[in-house]
Amino acid sequence: MRGRIAALLGLAAIGLCGAGVALAQQAGEKAGGADPESAYLERLKEVRLIEIRNLRPGDPKEFQEGRARILAIEDEAAVGPLVHVLYGPNMQYRGLLIEALGRHAAGGSEAARAYLQEIAVGDSSRGHRQRAVKALQADRSADDPKPTERLLAHLALDEVPVLRDRAAEALATMDEKRAVWLLVERLVTEEYKLVGAEIADYSMMLDIRGQWAGVPVFRQVAVQAVAPGGVATIFIDLPQVQVVDFATTVAMTEHHETPDYQRVEVQHPEILAALKQLTGKDFGYDRKAWQQWLDTHPASIPAWEPIRFKAESKPVRTEE
Repeated sequence: MRGRIAALLGLAAIGLCGAGVALAQQAGEKAGGADPESAYLERLKEVRLIEIRNLRPGDPKEFQEGRARILAIEDEAAVGPLVHVLYGPNMQYRGLLIEALGRHAAGGSEAARAYLQEIAVGDSSRGHRQRAVKALQADRSADDPKPTERLLAHLALDEVPVLRDRAAEALATMDEKRAVWLLVERLVTEEYKLVGAEIADYSMMLDIRGQWAGVPVFRQVAVQAVAPGGVATIFIDLPQVQVVDFATTVAMTEHHETPDYQRVEVQHPEILAALKQLTGKDFGYDRKAWQQWLDTHPASIPAWEPIRFKAESKPVRTEE
């Protein structure tokens, strides 16, 4: 299985950038050769004006009017601008965005489907993640492949366990049997865990004593001496040096920690739950038992094959 996942990673060509999927300009290219950048900017202005006039004031009646105007936009070139304007900390905006993206996804927009998959994994609200998955399932013909490419990419490539868990839940909800092989691979992972630290403390005390001598100060001193004819007085300069005694204690300490990591096996209950839902089997966290069962190639589970992921690399324009 490790060789298989390595092959999958080697064939994967994807740039996951959260919800910022660079697919919004596809619509302009489909619309009769129209300039995709112009179509994007035109729709961006339209969506921004609706947000300012109807959604932002906070009046429920105005919001419903803005919602109706947003949902009435059928041009696929609006998918990118809708995400740019509505996806953010405002929960109500994000709910409206998922509703709008669902309509575009039902109409065949690959960009909308890509954004919904990212929301299904990355949104902080469980309710919004579930609504995004539901939107991906709605109004899809039997011949239309399941829009799960980015969910599979998160499961295969993401090193953040919570994002893998969310992708697994979404894939199980969508009954994506292709995910079973990847789920077995991610069922138990080897990760580094901080188990302790080596701590060293050092302390040193210095007792410093000495004297400090200042710059000499000269002073005049009168000296008398007996001389012929009487007593003579003369003046001489004598140096006077100021000496100061000092004593001090200096303490120096050092604290050093070396983290101690251990490679441990981590079991993932969310992955196991997805496996049980997709297969109807329960081999627990015994990956060998799962692999032996999969090697029989049950008719309900597609055989393992490398999954190729692709994403557009064109940048999406933002507002000036």
